[in-house]
Amino acid sequence: MEANPPSILLPPQSALERILPLRHWLSAESANGFEQGQARTRLICTAIALLGFLVASRFSPLPEGIVVVATVYALYAVGWAALTSAYPAPTRLRRGVGVLMDHLALTYIASFGGVFAAYVGFLFLTTVGWGLRFGRHYLFLATAIAIFGMAWNLAATPYWRGVPLFGVTIIFGLAASALNAAILLGRIARGSRELAAKVEEVERIAWQDQLTRLPNRLYFHERLSQVLANAERSKRNVALLLFDIDGFKSVNDTLGHEAGDRLLQEIAERVGRRTRQADTFARLGGDEFVILMELQRDENDAVPVAEAIMSAIREIDMYAAHGLQVGASIGVSFSDFGPARERVGDQMLLQADYAMYEAKRAGKGRYRFFSRTDDSVRFA
Repeated sequence: MEANPPSILLPPQSALERILPLRHWLSAESANGFEQGQARTRLICTAIALLGFLVASRFSPLPEGIVVVATVYALYAVGWAALTSAYPAPTRLRRGVGVLMDHLALTYIASFGGVFAAYVGFLFLTTVGWGLRFGRHYLFLATAIAIFGMAWNLAATPYWRGVPLFGVTIIFGLAASALNAAILLGRIARGSRELAAKVEEVERIAWQDQLTRLPNRLYFHERLSQVLANAERSKRNVALLLFDIDGFKSVNDTLGHEAGDRLLQEIAERVGRRTRQADTFARLGGDEFVILMELQRDENDAVPVAEAIMSAIREIDMYAAHGLQVGASIGVSFSDFGPARERVGDQMLLQADYAMYEAKRAGKGRYRFFSRTDDSVRFA
């Protein structure tokens, strides 16, 4: 019995995936959007940094190390952008190299001190940027590399040894910004999961009958179109069994609508237990239900299903003490892929409805097949 569209089962995460995940932290990443976005951001930051070097060079010659790093990093940024454009699928190697290059290059530039110390500001941009795009794992990795680099500057370079308070402040600032960003990412991820759960709940409500928890009319019509399309491709026929409850009006009139609702729930449960998983069992409204099944051999495949429905409902004796007994009248129709294929579903419902009322006129508690050959009801 189909009640909801099938869920997608994700494979278990590997240890490497838990350390450096490729799956987006919001579980909503397109194949290439975030990788290429990171590449564009790097190009923009590189252009700004080069502009700063150009301005600084007007006042004093640039150190040779700065020139080499600026050249290599600019080529790297262009190459990384071209690589992600040609091969958008993310890889851990590329992301790992990206984190290292971004932060080691900035740390090295800042090691020269003076006006170049201002480039530590880019560290805050790149650490948080990696985190926002790729999640907390990359945020912590980028921050660790940046802090290690600044600690090395404090220990090994003349400028930073002379301003230890400045260097320590930068390190604390990096740690604090990473912590705040991690908290923010966690809250965003939690909010995203809650929103996804609400969306799933709304979708379930839209497709589900709230009284019986069966698929509703809207879902059934969607499912009918899918089953008919699949059946036509596989050259198989489809049966539609439409039934309503004999005696349901008496239950409502005698015991009230709550008793009627309990009866509908009992019918949904009992018939649902006898319905194959591959078939679709839905409530169309009121006391009207439908089962959609793909025939394996011929139209006789529908006979045991119809008999199982009648048997399941006849066994319900929840109101027998009040002298109320219920049953089912069933109309069965079959697919006919003629010229008007788009109307097959509507025709099947009309034919099954006609056959069901013929079953009622014949005395109720039975089923009738609609014959496609002469547009009549075939007794069964």
